Amino acid sequence: MKKEAAKQKKICFKGVLFYAVISTLLTLTGIGGAFLMARFGSLPTAAETAQWQELENYRDGRFHNLETNDFAAKKAVRKSGFLKFLFKSKNAPSFSIPQKQDRHNNAPLKDAFSVYWLGHSSLIFELGDARFMTDPVFGNAAPVPGIVTRYCEPPIRREELPELDFIIVSHDHYDHLEYTTIRALKDTEIIFVTPVGVGARLRSFGIKPENIRELYWYESTQIGNTTITAAPGRHFSGRTLKDRYKTLWASWIIENGGKKIFFGGDSGYGKHFKEIGKKFGPFDLVCLEIDAWNENWKNNHMFPHEFPVAAKELNAKLAMPIHWAVFDLAMHPWKESITLVTDEAKKAGLPLFTPMMGEIAYPGITKTCPWWQELPER
Repeated sequence: MKKEAAKQKKICFKGVLFYAVISTLLTLTGIGGAFLMARFGSLPTAAETAQWQELENYRDGRFHNLETNDFAAKKAVRKSGFLKFLFKSKNAPSFSIPQKQDRHNNAPLKDAFSVYWLGHSSLIFELGDARFMTDPVFGNAAPVPGIVTRYCEPPIRREELPELDFIIVSHDHYDHLEYTTIRALKDTEIIFVTPVGVGARLRSFGIKPENIRELYWYESTQIGNTTITAAPGRHFSGRTLKDRYKTLWASWIIENGGKKIFFGGDSGYGKHFKEIGKKFGPFDLVCLEIDAWNENWKNNHMFPHEFPVAAKELNAKLAMPIHWAVFDLAMHPWKESITLVTDEAKKAGLPLFTPMMGEIAYPGITKTCPWWQELPER
């Protein structure tokens, strides 16, 4: 009897342990799933998408590029592979990229024109009487830690941001739209300006609907004395493998105080640059991406030799390379893009504006230099 009782007790213990393990795994899976779902963000509602049926590049429930075959482009992106993002890249620098740590004050602005680059596509602009930011990302560029990590920390923390009038989000990719940063700003009165569809992401992150303005290409909004206009780009969107092209992407024109900025977001080269230049140029400053180019991504990112062509078609007085020096997104060493772009711009007679990360620089006044030249490839 004692042996039988001990045997039953052992079976009972194993059963309890088994169910405890299963329950723990299910709980952790649920927590992990909730963690990811929160960072993915919501998609537009059926009521929203019903309003887009007449838009030029919206059909079959998705946005499309006007010059490219999106199916072929999608296959090319997949062909490049994403496993590289799980490991430390051989293209990343093995040292800290030098930065300055200038600080804004929050005094009222008048006739201001400055740029503060935090790296990649995150910039703080002062223009006329407005201060605004683009694509605020302070952490890694993925929904979970440890994937698509940064080369270096940003020059300021998100808690140290100066007062902002508005934030522009070019599209919903993780290196341009960061959940943690948006959540940190949810209780502010900052206005968020986005392409159509991206507002759904922001609402699910906690931003009040009345603080979101969604624009289609060539639509404008006014914030104080600043006019902000969405313009075409040649890219794609999505935060999972199944929601590609469900929200729009855009480039941006910002005007205030007699000055005009073009912020390109992400875009492959296309005829839209010449079209924008004719409609809105000249620009006092043009900010264009230079990194993450390769043959498979030619529909989504520009090659270095295309940078001066696009800048000149936009009628740029001054051109600033962005979308580099933070994330390894392609197949080239960390400073290859800026080196090639500098050479191409010199051949084309295009003036470059290349402030260091963390430097408050004044276009047309601050004399920037090729600060990366003496740094090693690794």
